[in-house]
Amino acid sequence: MADILNLRCDAWLLPTDSSVRIEQHWLKAHPELRELAAASASAEFREGAALAEPIRHWDPNAPLPILTTVPDGGWGPTAVVERLEAFVTTAVAALTNPDDRPYRLLALPFFGTAGGGAGNHLGAALRAILDACRNLAATYRVDLVLVLRDRAAFSLAQKLRREVSGDSSWPSLGDRLHGKAMSLGQEARSGHLVPFLGAGVSVSAGAPSWSQLLEQLKTGVRLGATEERAFEGLALLDQASVLEQLYSDQVGTRGAFGEAVASAVDLPRYGLAPALLATLPSAGAITLNYDRLFETACDDAQRPRTVLPENVPAVGNDWLLKLHGSVTQPDSIVLTRDDYLGYNSNRDALSALVKAHLLTHHLLFVGFGLADDHFHEIVHDVRRALPQDVSKNHQMGTVLSLFHEPLQNLVWEGRLDILPMSGSAPATESGQAAIQTAVATAGRELEIFLDMMAAHATDNHSYLLAPAYDRGLTKGEDDLRQLLLELAGHQRSADTVEVWAVIDAALRKLGLET
Repeated sequence: MADILNLRCDAWLLPTDSSVRIEQHWLKAHPELRELAAASASAEFREGAALAEPIRHWDPNAPLPILTTVPDGGWGPTAVVERLEAFVTTAVAALTNPDDRPYRLLALPFFGTAGGGAGNHLGAALRAILDACRNLAATYRVDLVLVLRDRAAFSLAQKLRREVSGDSSWPSLGDRLHGKAMSLGQEARSGHLVPFLGAGVSVSAGAPSWSQLLEQLKTGVRLGATEERAFEGLALLDQASVLEQLYSDQVGTRGAFGEAVASAVDLPRYGLAPALLATLPSAGAITLNYDRLFETACDDAQRPRTVLPENVPAVGNDWLLKLHGSVTQPDSIVLTRDDYLGYNSNRDALSALVKAHLLTHHLLFVGFGLADDHFHEIVHDVRRALPQDVSKNHQMGTVLSLFHEPLQNLVWEGRLDILPMSGSAPATESGQAAIQTAVATAGRELEIFLDMMAAHATDNHSYLLAPAYDRGLTKGEDDLRQLLLELAGHQRSADTVEVWAVIDAALRKLGLET
């Protein structure tokens, strides 16, 4: 579950009709769409000869809206397939900017369910859209993401994808990754999995790596030629310390450095990785990132999180622990060597929370380079807290890495399961272009892995009793639906009020409207 307007993609499907009417949901976020859509729609589009048109004069740095007509009157799978194919071909032809992904990423909402005639049989519509997307993605070599905001639709979509024979919803993953995605999904489903997010999770949204962040921050101060050469020879932590001092000297305040960091990483749209991780049924999550991408994705997934330590936790709320600070409080950001050296004295309670989860949960490290000194210190403290015979083989979590790293396997054997998405990393002499291609390809595999894991983690069946979803059910599910609806209409007596309260709560979780 996500919001298509907050997702970083190449293009997205904007539903309309031949008279170019735009739903209020889209206009609320982009009021300029009304005028731009009217100017972009050709005579062929208005007459029904063309089913899709790109919005012209759109911000080139933002995902491109593609006007796509909903079926006029009668809804059917063929009509939806024709329009989805028109959307894909139009988007591919209109996108001319360089792409940092192996395949274009195209997003679409639950198409045709508002004014397109499918509102009375949502289950059948969802099945038809999933089938069409699977075929179009293979035919046109694009990645299609179906963005759903309705919990019943989301839970049914995940069930339908799990049931596809031969795991063809995730064809690029081999048997080992299939098995791991399923087992980790089941860990999440049972409430035992805690995501630990590193910088790589935010890269899918266009966030800079640590070295790129420092390069970007360096443009805000003046360095002479000699200082520039000396700066390049410093370790990254020391580069950050130098920049902090230069910002203080040249800009006038020490806080200017934190504000510059916050500005550099505070991005408007999250990528696929945060969106997928946000759907996991996990009470807690931990991150070293400063940005708000995961929090935004959690809000859109209808799983809002209390951010620690900046907010007082509310009882029963899911939480996100930001170990290295947040853009909402620039002074809290941990980036320089002094920040790291002072970490233990300032944030012992936060580290203790991480250590507790390393002992009692299975941590899933995503986008995390295991070179962080603070992480090594936490793991070391946990090992010391365990009996010696236990600490040697205490599996604390799984690391999703891009490439096979045999030396890291050697270092973390018995403590962390390192799961590579690809083979060995390309050699430096392969060239920058080859390295970037390999990283992008492995990054896409990581997103596919997270997608499969999230599908198997979904523990929600609110489609079963939800109105208009019956046509997406199997015969067995439909029989069960009828029995439960009969039960819901059963006469209640005064001496069973408490029991009925439990049953009614369960029926509401299955989608019954009251």
